[in-house]
Amino acid sequence: MIAVENTEIELNSAPDAKLRRELLENAAMILTTLKGTNPQNRGMGLEADTVGRAGHTAMGAYSVQAIEQISLYEPRLAVAEVDFEAGGDKIIPKVVLKYNGG
Repeated sequence: MIAVENTEIELNSAPDAKLRRELLENAAMILTTLKGTNPQNRGMGLEADTVGRAGHTAMGAYSVQAIEQISLYEPRLAVAEVDFEAGGDKIIPKVVLKYNGG
């Protein structure tokens, strides 16, 4: 089940589940690839220097790049929110995506 504004939508059919899986796989690929490492599209992915930046600078850079990359390479999705959790010495991003249709 997903919630869009005040409406809840349940996607249980096989095509819906398949589409959801495809979208999440595409988003995961985009958000975990370093720019320049995908031989099919060198422009896809996040800048490698984002990881080495200081806390708030890295979070801001990651957020901007996530929004731009999802918009460019998976236009059926939009980034609704980017949140971060501190896990010891790591900052772990949580990207919430919204289905645009298409």
